[in-house]
Amino acid sequence: MRRITSVPVVMALATALLPFPAMSAQASAPAEPADDTEPLVVERITPDALDEDATLRVSGEVVNTTSDSLHDVTVRMRYSSHPFADREAMDAFGPDGDWRPDAPGPDDEITAELPPGTSQTYTLSVPAEDLNLGSYGVYPLVIEAVDGDGTVIGTQYTFLPYVGDGEDVPSVDIAWVWPLMAPPQRADDDTFLGDGLAATVTENGRLGRLLAAGAQAPLSFEPGDEDLVELLGLDPDTPTPETPPEATAEETAETVPEASASEEDEAGTGENEEEPEEAEAEEPAPTRTEGVPVTWAVDPGTLDDILRLAAEEHEVVTDPLAVPAESGPARETAQANVAAQVWLREARAALALDTVVATPYASPDLAALLRNEMDGDAEASVGIGREAVETALGLSADERFALPAGGLMDGAVRELLAGQGATRFLLSEDAMPPQSWLQTTPTAQAPLSGGGDSDEEPFALVADEGITDVLSMPTDTPGGTALALQRFAAETAMIAGENAGGDRVVVASPEPGWDPSREFADGVLAASDDLPWLSPERLEDVELPASGEREDTRAPLDYPDSAAEAELGSTYLGLVEDVSRDVRMFNSVLVEDSDPFRPALIRLESVYWREEEALAGATRGLVMDEVDDGLSAVRIIPGEDVTLASRTGITGILVANDLEDEAVYVHLSVYSENAERLSIGEYNTHFEIDPGAKTTVYVPLSARINGRTVVHASLHNSAGEPINSQDVQLPVNATGLGTQALLISGVGALILVAALAPRALRKWVARRSRAAAEEEDAGGPADAEDTEDTGRSEGTGGSEGPEGPEAPQGSEAPAGPGDAGTDGPGAPSQNDGEPDDTTTAAGDAPSPRGEGA
Repeated sequence: MRRITSVPVVMALATALLPFPAMSAQASAPAEPADDTEPLVVERITPDALDEDATLRVSGEVVNTTSDSLHDVTVRMRYSSHPFADREAMDAFGPDGDWRPDAPGPDDEITAELPPGTSQTYTLSVPAEDLNLGSYGVYPLVIEAVDGDGTVIGTQYTFLPYVGDGEDVPSVDIAWVWPLMAPPQRADDDTFLGDGLAATVTENGRLGRLLAAGAQAPLSFEPGDEDLVELLGLDPDTPTPETPPEATAEETAETVPEASASEEDEAGTGENEEEPEEAEAEEPAPTRTEGVPVTWAVDPGTLDDILRLAAEEHEVVTDPLAVPAESGPARETAQANVAAQVWLREARAALALDTVVATPYASPDLAALLRNEMDGDAEASVGIGREAVETALGLSADERFALPAGGLMDGAVRELLAGQGATRFLLSEDAMPPQSWLQTTPTAQAPLSGGGDSDEEPFALVADEGITDVLSMPTDTPGGTALALQRFAAETAMIAGENAGGDRVVVASPEPGWDPSREFADGVLAASDDLPWLSPERLEDVELPASGEREDTRAPLDYPDSAAEAELGSTYLGLVEDVSRDVRMFNSVLVEDSDPFRPALIRLESVYWREEEALAGATRGLVMDEVDDGLSAVRIIPGEDVTLASRTGITGILVANDLEDEAVYVHLSVYSENAERLSIGEYNTHFEIDPGAKTTVYVPLSARINGRTVVHASLHNSAGEPINSQDVQLPVNATGLGTQALLISGVGALILVAALAPRALRKWVARRSRAAAEEEDAGGPADAEDTEDTGRSEGTGGSEGPEGPEAPQGSEAPAGPGDAGTDGPGAPSQNDGEPDDTTTAAGDAPSPRGEGA
């Protein structure tokens, strides 16, 4: 197996072994140059394809990275007049190789002195004819800087493609797969794992750069004056075109003639039948007319994340791994992201011009899911992915193409994807490596045995591993882009120059998390169109050769042991299954046939978590908490104690649905802790509750024995399973005070009044007598009239008037409604609006929950 051995590319290859590169989704642009900048930088090599009449130019700069001044610095070129024999020889060329070209080229003495920390540019130029190169091929080229003592300051190894006189240049077709993918960015649908995605969709962000480069046309990352929410259909209250708000045929008869007219058109003359076909022919799907055709490879989970970021307010977990021990992670509320809205607007326009292919939703570990009997999630990931692409982009992905994670699949995964309609499988060379005896690069197409339900013969499209490695070279350092572009030209020139016989296609497919500089991304597409040995081809136009013209150049489909070992483990998937069980419970009470947590579950099964164990655990915990909150949102609101003033009564149990978007259908279970003491009558055991609504269930109670009994109430699904751990206890106190007890109490009260009334009357008469005697002693007969008037005034309260009989002075009449501190009759009592802790249920009339009837 061939590998590029230069140090930067070895780092890239280590990253490529992961299902997603070891990168943060928060990386939005090429990093600033590191402190250990290369002392010799190659910034440009022209032309890309050198012919015998051209002049080779190499330019760059020398940087003094030491603490001492450099003297008499010279930059010189070394090369070999013998081309590389094959791609493996190119891989071995570098600082660790045992071969150094020794043919001298031009040099440039750039400065007498170069102080520490300073730099000086250089340019090397030489006519191609002076290099004495042979025929078409790729030649080694070395640029190095030395000081006056001959000490090498810095060296760069690169390659020189040469086409000679430009006649009979070999050619190879190249088909591009352009990825727009990122690791999962959310736990549940409303919670983002940081704000990294917002940075990647900006103009200088990773996904922004990839979109702009792949479009090969000017894009605007300014929001403009248009309403992006309305343009993209992000307002949930805006009716979709599929469900217009107009009246239906049942609501108005006006639509019936239109339907009849339509039916007549369909059943009309032959000319009318051809009209729809002509209309379809007049509006063909838009296609690319300029630039290099690319096939956009999207992860529907990434598109769904961007769509949610653009749609409305959401929560952002600032650091998912820094979760306090006794509380949830820190969260921030973020508004709809305008950059995500702009990205979606531009993506919809750009991707409509090319073919779009999609991974299953969030690139799940299909092999691990099928191995652990989680077939339902594996199948759902394909369907959910297709829906997500249509929702985000307004177009459908080509269902003939399948993109298994990492370009690897075993027999079970292949059977699953074929059953979903796939006939063309984008694979890596580890899945179908070249035959061991083969000395050249085989074509990308390779037949696959068996097939699904389609009549088309299935085949693989194998991405060239060497090109993938070249595309993974670092381009965020000074000179990195120029060297990577030169290596891309050399790699493809070597492939084209191989004496393989027959037409071949190479598939250029970067890693899913490809993070090139904008200059490099633009450069490889431009080179695909400009280099004389490359012929761009649409991936959808690449067909399997006829059976008689095929060569057995690739080994059969293989699933390496290393891939199986890297799968998500059974322990982790078992924990995901625990969350899935709670999700199934949540779904069991929903009225609509919906599965709102399914995308979150599939995100938990992404291959990305293979190398992110800690973050996977934190994300799973966030999803589980959200599911538990959803189950807890359907609840019984506890009430007050119930008092039965008779043997029977009715109490109300209030059930609430705090879910904002889902109606629920639940079963209420009520039972007595002691059925012999207190029994439960018939009540409405199952019912539907609208989102955000409450309902009261009236439950008849019957007490056989006085005393306190606890009634238990809980909610279940239709299968009788409790939907949460809530068990509400309602204490019921049966006092046994029936009609006879109330009658006896009333008679006793009357007897008490009759016994006390004469005594009160005697006291009142005595007080009147004493008052009259005192007045006579003080005023005598002359004051009799005044005394009489005074007596009448004082006795007003005891006289019989229109309000009723006199009350004896000094007695306290029982307080009626409105007495005792009120401002007037009927004024609210002190407890008005605040229920007591204990309520009484008497009789059979319904009462609010917790109150007796």
